[in-house]
Amino acid sequence: MKVLCGKRVSGHILLLCALLATLLLSACSSRQGSGQSDMPTLLIPENEDSEPLTPAETAALKSTGQIDRNVPASAMPAVTAQYKHFLHKGRRTMEIFSQRSGNYLGYARRVFRSRGMPEELAYLAIVESGYRADAKSRAGAAGAWQFMPYTGMKYGLTQDWWMDERLDPYKATEAAADYLQKLYGDFRDWPTAIAAYNAGEGKMRRAKEGTGSRNFYEVCERNARLDEKAQLRPETIQYVPRFVAISKIMRNLGPLGFTPVNHDAMSQVERLTARPGTDLMALSKASGMSWSDFQSYNMHHLQPISSTERSTFVYVPRLQSAKAQAFLQRSGGTYANWRPAKVATSADSWDRIARRSGVSVAQLRAANGGKTKIYRGETVLVPRSADMSERAVAAAGGRTTARAAEKPVRANRSGQGAPAGVHVLASGETLYGVARKYGVSVGELQAANDIDNPGKVHVGQKLRIPGAGQAGARTVAQASGGKNPAGSIGKRKGGTSTYVVKANDSLWNIARRYNVSVDDLKRWNDVDERSLRVGDTLVVSSR
Repeated sequence: MKVLCGKRVSGHILLLCALLATLLLSACSSRQGSGQSDMPTLLIPENEDSEPLTPAETAALKSTGQIDRNVPASAMPAVTAQYKHFLHKGRRTMEIFSQRSGNYLGYARRVFRSRGMPEELAYLAIVESGYRADAKSRAGAAGAWQFMPYTGMKYGLTQDWWMDERLDPYKATEAAADYLQKLYGDFRDWPTAIAAYNAGEGKMRRAKEGTGSRNFYEVCERNARLDEKAQLRPETIQYVPRFVAISKIMRNLGPLGFTPVNHDAMSQVERLTARPGTDLMALSKASGMSWSDFQSYNMHHLQPISSTERSTFVYVPRLQSAKAQAFLQRSGGTYANWRPAKVATSADSWDRIARRSGVSVAQLRAANGGKTKIYRGETVLVPRSADMSERAVAAAGGRTTARAAEKPVRANRSGQGAPAGVHVLASGETLYGVARKYGVSVGELQAANDIDNPGKVHVGQKLRIPGAGQAGARTVAQASGGKNPAGSIGKRKGGTSTYVVKANDSLWNIARRYNVSVDDLKRWNDVDERSLRVGDTLVVSSR
């Protein structure tokens, strides 16, 4: 026999409740019912654990924090059943949860402490997802804190083509603190606020009013008085006891024989700000990280380019933070003037988009994770100047040469009457496109024209071209033997072009500047990033 929230029930009834809980998890829109979480879906332990507790286990069970200080006697059997489950049958699961939580607990505890909230609220994400930052439920909840889409948006977690900030464990923790603080303001009681986090504030409020109860525990005792629709689900009835049990274990990991947790793991991770349109694959490479490693820290970024609409957070190990910060200051915002757009017709291709936008096929593919083909209806990242309509695709028919976009143009082609060395921005032009025309970098254009955000330029704006003389800007081809703002370039026999490496250059940005691949540069010059030196002369074209 068991006592569950003050009601004595038979073993058969308990088994039916357990089965009902499992079915409800499959059907209900709950954050707890996670399709990819490690948390067991059977919320009520299957069989009563008759194994006696050791003195250390008894002492841990009796320990209290701010939230479980006044658990009524009627609720203790449910707490004890959950406690024994994670000590014995579910011990391996508890070990996994506790070790995984170490990546985030220190940060979560600081967030709650800074707001005057109980630090043990940090353990709630263990109940929600086992602290899996990428957990997703069948109902649509996501992240360590299992936010549903609407609630996530309400508490500041962006969800769009670019990113899903519910998968950012640090920002989601801040949102969870906001939500829990609001729930506590509503109910003035932490167990009730925690139950509302699971059931929904409306459901919890109606249950309180319908039973005339002061808090969650009283609602639990009187739950049978409510009609079937208004009753708290078995999941919610067990949610708070599970949280209390896990809190007692987490406070006593060492005495209970679990591996202690390093609460300062977040101190080894640096949060940096990426400007709109930052190339994240290039950032990972510049930081000395593989793309898969970078993604493991930044699961909230869904594309290889950061949002072109806003600045965003990125996370890197502290040991790599200096390299990452240097890249962000030097090369962040490369794609600021690009946008996601749907492919309107199966007749479109990277070649045709290159023709319409004035960038190379290689640049388009790089911005889209190396994708070689595009298909009707999918969303791709393209310059804002690219017209993606069916009409534009039809008008761009015929053979496209990938080099067409690289032909040099004189400095005041778009600005009739403009002084030599000045370019007047025409409709549809981007800072990146202008930089390509004159063989300079976007950063150099920004510096020469005091532009903080490359996405905030306007038609008719006069741009000074760095390095252009009074007789007009020299083209890349004319710069042979002279100095170019991006370095010096010359010609070798057979038509090959060469480039003299400057400070802060990398194979990645040199390859982009001359529309070749990094592998080409390595093959032509027998060089890699570690052996690249200022003053080296590189072959940058085999034409």
